[in-house]
Amino acid sequence: MGFPLPNPERAAAYRASGQWRDDTLPDLIAASVRAAPDKVAVRDASGTSLTYADLDARSQRVAGFLAASGVGRGDVVTVCLPNWCETVVVFVAVMRLGAVVNPIPVTYGRAELSFVLAKCDSRALFVPGRFRSTDFTALLAAVDPALLAGRTIVRMGEGEATIGHSRAEALTHSPLAAPPALDADDPVAVLFTSGTESRAKGAVHTHNTIRFGEQALADALRLDARDVAFMASPISHTTGFMHGVVMTLMLGGSLSLLDVFEGHAAMRQLAEHRCTWTMGATPFLVDIVAALEKTGSSLPNLRYFLCGGAPVPVPAAQRAVAAGVRVMSVYGSTESPPHTVVHPQDPADKAWTTDGRPVGNIEVRIVSPDGRDLADGEVGEEWSRGPNTFLGYLGEPELTARDLDPDGWYHSGDLARRESDGSLRVVGRIKDIIVRGGQNISVREVEDYLCAHPAVRQVVVVGMPHERLGEIGCAVVVPHPGRSLTLPELTDFLAAKGVARFKLPERLEVWPSLPSNASGKIQKFLIRKALAETPDRSQP
Repeated sequence: MGFPLPNPERAAAYRASGQWRDDTLPDLIAASVRAAPDKVAVRDASGTSLTYADLDARSQRVAGFLAASGVGRGDVVTVCLPNWCETVVVFVAVMRLGAVVNPIPVTYGRAELSFVLAKCDSRALFVPGRFRSTDFTALLAAVDPALLAGRTIVRMGEGEATIGHSRAEALTHSPLAAPPALDADDPVAVLFTSGTESRAKGAVHTHNTIRFGEQALADALRLDARDVAFMASPISHTTGFMHGVVMTLMLGGSLSLLDVFEGHAAMRQLAEHRCTWTMGATPFLVDIVAALEKTGSSLPNLRYFLCGGAPVPVPAAQRAVAAGVRVMSVYGSTESPPHTVVHPQDPADKAWTTDGRPVGNIEVRIVSPDGRDLADGEVGEEWSRGPNTFLGYLGEPELTARDLDPDGWYHSGDLARRESDGSLRVVGRIKDIIVRGGQNISVREVEDYLCAHPAVRQVVVVGMPHERLGEIGCAVVVPHPGRSLTLPELTDFLAAKGVARFKLPERLEVWPSLPSNASGKIQKFLIRKALAETPDRSQP
């Protein structure tokens, strides 16, 4: 697998300044094991709890299993598992081998899973037997057998089909005999993110880019080994993987995982495990605060609730404050993981008036369309650069060159302004994506699928504001003459294609034509304006 490489000049500068080092993520986790082997490293909603010694022993066995299966340094291992202790064991095992972790959400459908396996040429795949309403063994049985050939598959639990190896085979294998020598500039993770392209892109990170970013965020938040992180955000996403799993284990803290989110369950687990901080999209905040209000409970140990993915609505933030929850906005992306955050010493209202200040000397610019730096208060595209920035997209040199310029600046596609105190405020997006409950949906991907529907002549998908989820997708369809379409028909068509459920439009509008300019370009801003003024008639 040909991964993008660090820029030699920037790598040398980062090493000279001590921002990049020689210790790898497994080195840092091993230090946490030595410091407190009997301390709880991770626990989950099932009641499972692993000490650092347990985590070390189990990950050694899974690493031994993977090595015996032919997985080695630089090979990609795709991990499609929920927020379970065993998922963390697999992550650590993969990193020990010098292999590359590719976490993907359990919300992925057959189409997305197939795409990622082919794109990464994954040597191994971990899936649950069943999770929620999905039988993953049945899902894999529907995947092209040629795509699965030669890949080691491990099912963590049983489903209706017997595919691959069992959980027991992986967890009871003899430990890894001789860990390979690792380099901190080696790739350690491929994290997929949706943008304006029709398919997700795999952002490549090294031990150094992740370690620097997590340490910078931890320093800004004053987090250390005494902290207990709560993660209901999927650890198959950047938020959960980097800030939940990696940050906690490298600090020597404890991690509390919830696999099926519900406000009251989250509130109870936060209290029971005495969690000190968490991070998630606004819906998590809204539902936990509602549970606190309904029960009259409080979370005295919770120092911070970091919210990212979309601006925090003012009413939601103010209700949280009234319930005793300190909300702090955080901003970043998979390519440039959270590089601004509201700091603990900032006034509380910064949570809903800004997206925070840069961390760890990460550079931020607000740039005009012609590349000029803009003054405070002016709106332009947000660019960032630092030792946390990704190396590029897997197998996508042209996309990498578009988003990551030769000087190392990542062009976010977000519109923002800088305040006089250095705080950032994101005001919109250049890139055409929908952020539903903290999950990015590529509009173009959904549109490409819908164009194949026999009733669809033209289609656009736009985001519509939603009180709890932030945004939902609305499909605006121009049908072929004499054809009609309902929302259930549309979503059934997408589901049959294997599209993940969170990407399915939740509103349908059937129009005779779409507004366009003189050159024929569809004017989505006019569509959004019209939809905002039109009641939703697609629901029964």
